[in-house]
Amino acid sequence: GLSIKKSDLHIPMNNKNHHTEEISTDRLIVRRGQPFTVTVNFSAPIRNYLQQMKRTFLIAQTGRHPSEADEIQIEFPIASLGDKKQWSAALEKQDLCFWTLSVNTPANAPIGHYTLLLRASQSSYFLGKFILLFNPWCRADEVFLPNEAQRQEYILNQDGVIYWGTENAVVAQPWDFGQFEEVIVDICFTLMCVGEHHQGAKDLTQRKSPVHVCRAVAAVLNCNKLKRILTECEAGQYHSGTSPSKWVGSSPILRQWIVSQYQSVRYGQCWVFAAVMCSVLRCLGIPTRVVTGFTWAHNTKGRLSVDEYYNEDGTLLTQDECARIWTFHVWNECWMARADLLPKYSGWQALDATCQEKSKGSPSFCGPAPVHAIKEGDTEVDYDVCYFFAAINAKCQVWIQKAGDTPKPALSATKYTGNNISTKSVGSEHCKDITHNYKYTEGSFKEKEVLDKAYRNIQKLETTSSSSTTLFSSIPIALEDPVNLFIQLRSSHSLQLGQDIPLSVEVFNYSGGEKAAHLVVGIQSLHYNGVPITQLWKKDFHFNLQNNKVNTLEVLVPYSTYGKELGEQHLLRLTAMLRDDDSCYTYFAQEDISVSDPLLTIQLPENMVQYQPSTAKISLLNPLPEPLEQCVIAVAGRGLIHRQRKYRLGSVQAKSTQELQVPFTPMRAGPRRLTAHFTCRQLQNLKSYETTDIAAA
Repeated sequence: GLSIKKSDLHIPMNNKNHHTEEISTDRLIVRRGQPFTVTVNFSAPIRNYLQQMKRTFLIAQTGRHPSEADEIQIEFPIASLGDKKQWSAALEKQDLCFWTLSVNTPANAPIGHYTLLLRASQSSYFLGKFILLFNPWCRADEVFLPNEAQRQEYILNQDGVIYWGTENAVVAQPWDFGQFEEVIVDICFTLMCVGEHHQGAKDLTQRKSPVHVCRAVAAVLNCNKLKRILTECEAGQYHSGTSPSKWVGSSPILRQWIVSQYQSVRYGQCWVFAAVMCSVLRCLGIPTRVVTGFTWAHNTKGRLSVDEYYNEDGTLLTQDECARIWTFHVWNECWMARADLLPKYSGWQALDATCQEKSKGSPSFCGPAPVHAIKEGDTEVDYDVCYFFAAINAKCQVWIQKAGDTPKPALSATKYTGNNISTKSVGSEHCKDITHNYKYTEGSFKEKEVLDKAYRNIQKLETTSSSSTTLFSSIPIALEDPVNLFIQLRSSHSLQLGQDIPLSVEVFNYSGGEKAAHLVVGIQSLHYNGVPITQLWKKDFHFNLQNNKVNTLEVLVPYSTYGKELGEQHLLRLTAMLRDDDSCYTYFAQEDISVSDPLLTIQLPENMVQYQPSTAKISLLNPLPEPLEQCVIAVAGRGLIHRQRKYRLGSVQAKSTQELQVPFTPMRAGPRRLTAHFTCRQLQNLKSYETTDIAAA
């Protein structure tokens, strides 16, 4: 009878054509909507089996687990011409004992692990296994991205940048997405299974939808308590785990989760969730990027107002209330057509795996939400547009809490959210401002129109909601500020660690008469999520303010007062509180500043060539008036250095520079990044990176 000697899946050729050669060179990994080639070698000339070969089919089987490989089974004939829109196989070449087939998968096929069989007459023959991914190169796929440079960035680039800091002092942090590392693709499908189980999704055909896949992945990242990938905890409390700021890539997190049999990895915060999400979705074929929003209203439950409470010294108080203004927040955007919504909502979709306080029964992640819907204030659109809209459009009211008294509103400039939304540029390391994708220009007629529309939607929700707490609450009526005094606080937006802090406070009196006033200026360290760490410095001043005069106060706060208790992100909040002794009104101003790490630089030789030895020079400048102790530099670079290397430097003396020579031999050509991560007793999160182009040998 008919038998097959062997089959050739042409893995190197197929994987290269499908942009998956970086994932594997020994497993067939293809993208849907694009044909791949298979050659079947029969054990005897085909003419001997003409009767059996009259009805010949291919069978593709897939399942949630390898043991359920036939959960979905598709049978399709081998013809002279294949149907590009369906599962099909076309006979491209035939010889005495060979068939070369072109196998086509539909652009809406469920992604997953597949088994390919050949059926002739009543017998089936195993041809091989393959993995099917989304295809942003295929025009008919929902994730089709028309720009090749964007496909290179948002699918194929494994070297990322994540932004921290403040809106006026953005800090770039390198991240190794590593989406094509060995076994990562298998881990991605495993975590998708866990997410589907958590969501109660039983229909495997849902895997054809990028919306479904995004929500399944988000569900297991931080929100599925049983098998979630990462544990979130309060900033600064990282006992028996890894501080989120110490992670430099996704692969160690995903591998640890698998090796520990789905034990949650400790610890992660918003940028770690977003980075791992980016790795998984890029691996599966969904164009994805990491986005940072500066001044973000978190856990508002859709409300457009957030309250901040300060004591009489200007110290931010920790509230039981979950809603807070975060200095920055990190989420994802994924590119896809929204087949479930109007065509105008296709394109970039916001997806946030960080847990949010939402209505009971709702998943605690958000999205995918059309960025266009967020910009237009279409808060009723799925999924969770209202939460994103509130987070970047809420206004903050400052309250002064005196001991034993009810809070009173402070008179201050309105604090807005969503002032700077940024992501890495395509094909470069530069930071790109994409705020205009989310919001119209502040103060424009269009912005007012969108806010009015959102308020109308809010009122509808409030009148139709049967819940005692509304999902979406409007802004409180603005206070009528008495036009008496005005206060302005200025400082450098970014300081080098070790520098003193220059403060300037200007007080204007236009009350019509002389005023006696009490000014309190303070500095406190802050976690990125708005949680205060400690009060570092405070000073009181008393003024007699002349009418129509400006009083200017210049203060220099020494490094010694703030250097010991900086948080992980080196964020400081400067406050100035002015009390009018006559009216008892309190005027308030604040400024957030970022303290920059010491200078860590990497120098690479020009014109490096694959397989030729080179040397990198890493320099560290210690700007502090004290030695840096127990210094270690970890160096890594895919295609440049085989494994991460650690160099122990001992101590780096005060106000001095130390250099390190790192020999290496580039093993891969093309754009490559070298990353250095410096730690010492005083500092834990100093990273630097340099990208170069390696010429092919």
